[in-house]
Amino acid sequence: MDEYQEPIKKMYLRINGEMTDREIPPPPPKKGKTKTFTLDEDQVKKLEEWQEHIKAIYGSYGQYEYRFSSSGIGQMVEVYSQLTKTTIDLTDVDKW
Repeated sequence: MDEYQEPIKKMYLRINGEMTDREIPPPPPKKGKTKTFTLDEDQVKKLEEWQEHIKAIYGSYGQYEYRFSSSGIGQMVEVYSQLTKTTIDLTDVDKW
C-alpha cells in the first residue's frame, strides 16, 4: 500500500461508519449520576456583594470558578474570580 492509499482507506472507513482498530470512539457518558451543590441564602448574599465590588472596581464581573470540597464534617465552598485573581471563602462553619 503506498502512502496515498492509507489515508484514502481511512476516509472510506469513516464515511461508511466503519473504523480502524486505532480509531476507537470514547465511551459514552454515564447517565443517571448527577451531583448538585447549592449555596444558602447567606452565602448567596455574601457572594453577590463581593461580585458587585468587583464590578465597581473592574467594570465587569468576569468569570468565576466554584470550588466545593468536603472536610469530612462539612462542605467547604470557595469562589475564585479569574478577573481579580482573588478567592472568597463562603464556608459556613456554624452550619456544620
